[in-house]
Amino acid sequence: MTTPKSAAHAGLSRRQFLGLGAGLASAALASAALPGLAHSGSGIKSSVPDSAQVITHINTGERQVCLTFDDLWSEYFTLKIGRAFFERGIRLTLFPIGIAVQNNLNRPNQGYADLYPRLRDMGHEFGSHLFTHRPIHGFSVEQLIAEELEPSLDVMRQALGREFRPVGIRPPYGIVTEEMKQVAEQYGYPLILWGMDSQDAICTKQQCDEQCIPEAEAQADVLLRYQEGDVPDLCFQENCEERCVDTIISNYETYLRPGAIILHHALKTSYLAIPRVMKLLRNWNMQPLPLSSFLGNRSL
Repeated sequence: MTTPKSAAHAGLSRRQFLGLGAGLASAALASAALPGLAHSGSGIKSSVPDSAQVITHINTGERQVCLTFDDLWSEYFTLKIGRAFFERGIRLTLFPIGIAVQNNLNRPNQGYADLYPRLRDMGHEFGSHLFTHRPIHGFSVEQLIAEELEPSLDVMRQALGREFRPVGIRPPYGIVTEEMKQVAEQYGYPLILWGMDSQDAICTKQQCDEQCIPEAEAQADVLLRYQEGDVPDLCFQENCEERCVDTIISNYETYLRPGAIILHHALKTSYLAIPRVMKLLRNWNMQPLPLSSFLGNRSL
């Protein structure tokens, strides 16, 4: 999970909620609701060296966008997401962590062997998200190559063939250092960040458990007021995932622009959001295309 891409936020725990009176509980939950939207791309550019050429959006005069998915820790949701978009005729650009690829090669869950060739055969393409997902501040050029990029390329070539070439490199957490830029230039790979963060990584089961309560444990008067619409910001675990999808869609509605490179992760909330994301893209006449369609260097 890549929580540093978005600021962590402290929610109200179940124990805190249950210890509050009805009035205080509703006020506290209103202030500790699921996190607000953030356009993470604008905050990244300021940390990039002046000499770096980092891609955060696509220069296109058309109403086109690029859907990207990071990490791919979950074989289950990676395959479900890949299939869901394939069935809709959409090709994705995927940035798997090298360790996730290695895990799939060495000990895939039942039914998930050859996951990466299957995704490739659906038309999806791949970039490198390096190998360990460590923050790379302070890494030398040699360390980046030996510990991150080469191991990532090695496992991807084992999965996809010796001729595999990534469509680009996406450093974990969007960290671009001068050393990372030198490595990218040496290998001839573009550095790919994003211009819009879907915020799908914010809403996790742990956060739902901490910030939301089982409906059965709500105080009777609070539950009644919620059902009557007087306490709209209460968060119950039973509808937390629905709220997470609402956040993703609200972020699309606020920040989606032609040429956007959109950041997602292979998570349950990302999968659940697909029908609404596709409906919004259709309504806005936005065409999703893989990154290589714009850069001209399709991964193999």
